[in-house]
Amino acid sequence: MLHASLSDPGTWMPLLGHHRVWNRSMEWLKGLTPETPLGNYHIDGPKWYASVQTYQTVDRAAARFESHEEYIDIQYTIQGSEIIDWMDRGQLEADGTFANDVQFWKAPSDSASFASLHQLPGRFAVFLPSDAHRPKVRDPHSASVRKVVIKIHRSFLES
Repeated sequence: MLHASLSDPGTWMPLLGHHRVWNRSMEWLKGLTPETPLGNYHIDGPKWYASVQTYQTVDRAAARFESHEEYIDIQYTIQGSEIIDWMDRGQLEADGTFANDVQFWKAPSDSASFASLHQLPGRFAVFLPSDAHRPKVRDPHSASVRKVVIKIHRSFLES
């Protein structure tokens, strides 16, 4: 997992700046505004795309941990804010069956076992397949968020 500000490339460029997938994804994010229409956008075909979305955030107990096998997420906040909890999925128990590249996980009973990321406008988080993440958690300062999730099939980074 990586959590950084798009406007401060010195914090993420040493890790992400040497591969065309990260460079192109970050450039794509820089073009977003609060007026960017909701919907799906192909960045490089059906296995590298973005989804611009908005939703009301919820209490932590109503949000669910999830992870993916085939896709890496870049979650970027355009407007509003949310909290995304993160932890290694190996520490969690599956909640249901894996389907459509999503595995949901039962929340841990100990809140000290996960980290909370405060997603403000201009901040992004990268979640790898080993990362369980729980988006949609309400931030006391904002009840909604407008964001984009870039989905990158792992094959783009294995070549």
